Amino acid sequence: MANIAALKKLKKSIRAEPSALESELAQALFDLEVNHKNYKATLQNLYVNSAKEVDLPNGKKAVLVFFPLRFIRKFRKIQKQLVTELEKKFSGKTILLIGQRKIQRQGNSSRQVQRSRTMAAVHEAILDDLVFPADVVGKRLKYKADGSKQLKIFLDARDREKTESKIEAICYVYKKLTGRDVTIGYMSNPALQQIL
Repeated sequence: MANIAALKKLKKSIRAEPSALESELAQALFDLEVNHKNYKATLQNLYVNSAKEVDLPNGKKAVLVFFPLRFIRKFRKIQKQLVTELEKKFSGKTILLIGQRKIQRQGNSSRQVQRSRTMAAVHEAILDDLVFPADVVGKRLKYKADGSKQLKIFLDARDREKTESKIEAICYVYKKLTGRDVTIGYMSNPALQQIL
């Protein structure tokens, strides 16, 4: 069980009790803030909303960590090192950081929905969060004969070593969160990656 100071790294609704996984995550973030001088300044004002554990098809587990969207720039600065440290604490589990986003329904009124709150924009942003620090350099939507759609995205080939071990987890978690199939490949032709 995490101590009171560690639970400040987790901001949930007053009515909701933190799960054992969320308490363990809060304690891990607090320990990183206290024990590592590199993280003290950056983690001091950051917190997470929730965490969920997902069983992957290959028998492994992934931990989804949802953080407030207003902290996205701060989390992106330290995400690579933070994920490495959290994967050491949660041995054998893949850690994925995702910004907490909301989809706004189109109401009966004439009010327009913000572009960032549409379903397409939220699904695209979730995919960007899952593959970070790699960049999506291409997308292709494939329509199958049975009427289903499959999204194929291409990542920068220079980021292969950063993401190759997490591809199966990313595809499975994206399907679980959005209901959409995605396959991930790498753009191998460097001439196609350049914007002229």
